[in-house]
Amino acid sequence: MPALDFDTLFRSVPKGDIQPAYYFYGDQDILKDEAIRLLLDHGLDPATRDFNLDRRRAADLTPDEFQSLTLTPPMMAARRILVVSEVESLQQKRTRAQQVRAALLLYLGRPVAETTLILVQSGEEKADAELARRTAAVEFRALQPHRVRKWIRHHAAEQELELDDEATAHLFDVVGDDLAQLAAELAKLKSAVGSRVATAADVADLVGVRRGETVHEFTDAVTARRFTDAAGMVQHLLNAPGQSGVTLVMALGTALTSVAYARALQEKGGRGAAYELKQAFFAARPFGVRDYEERSARWSTDAAGWTAAGLDVAMAALLRADKRLKATTAAGEAEILTEALLGMAAEVA
Repeated sequence: MPALDFDTLFRSVPKGDIQPAYYFYGDQDILKDEAIRLLLDHGLDPATRDFNLDRRRAADLTPDEFQSLTLTPPMMAARRILVVSEVESLQQKRTRAQQVRAALLLYLGRPVAETTLILVQSGEEKADAELARRTAAVEFRALQPHRVRKWIRHHAAEQELELDDEATAHLFDVVGDDLAQLAAELAKLKSAVGSRVATAADVADLVGVRRGETVHEFTDAVTARRFTDAAGMVQHLLNAPGQSGVTLVMALGTALTSVAYARALQEKGGRGAAYELKQAFFAARPFGVRDYEERSARWSTDAAGWTAAGLDVAMAALLRADKRLKATTAAGEAEILTEALLGMAAEVA
């Protein structure tokens, strides 16, 4: 069976192109759940769904039970579906796990046409190469930044929640590409606004971070050499959930490294620093970089305001701050970060 990508799966299933066996793996469990719902909605008749759907954990199965579940014919329908989760447990050396795995591999050699088997591996687990070869395998990876915004709008629409463009942008800026957290925030937002259109102010009230107070805006202030503005954001950012001095240093490290790369590209000439930087983002998928198009354009523009020496000093200041933050020190996080920013400002001046 052919390997599929996320887009191909979501295009083919509504057209009735449903494979006899799927293997879902990767770190985006919420996307796997959406794919399963898609297959259930298009693969089963709602009137007989309860008779033709079984869900099992792989660790709970016996070889005989697996064989019975896969060979049972559908009841008053064209297809039945079996969803088996946590299939990574079948790679264990325990006798029963190996017996179930042997039964599974034997079945995949001649799958039943009337049964759709969906094998689901937990996030962060290493892919099972043999299962990937014998099934229609789909890897669920983190969505690219522009697709996260589309996902926000799509998931909101499923809940009959409408967001204006600024609300979508601010939610993305604050939460990022954590789809599970985004889903939770959208559910809370729906409860808060009801049937009216959600605005950026609604999002700010909900998550506690207003426009002008996000990590993105903090790094933008630094790359644009607005160090006083950046220093003024430090304490507020440190008070935000999930933030620390180390995470802010990491964000600045990514931003300044990108600026340095863009500056080197500008000196080299060629197709264009923004384009080359964007391609580098697609290849490396750096943590915390959300909108590749916008980030590459902004950091390429900001690169013109930096010298190579200035970037070296800035990166050295970040390294010192990182070491101090990770060591036992009497200085607070805000003081350490502010000192690093003032050091950058002094060099630029």
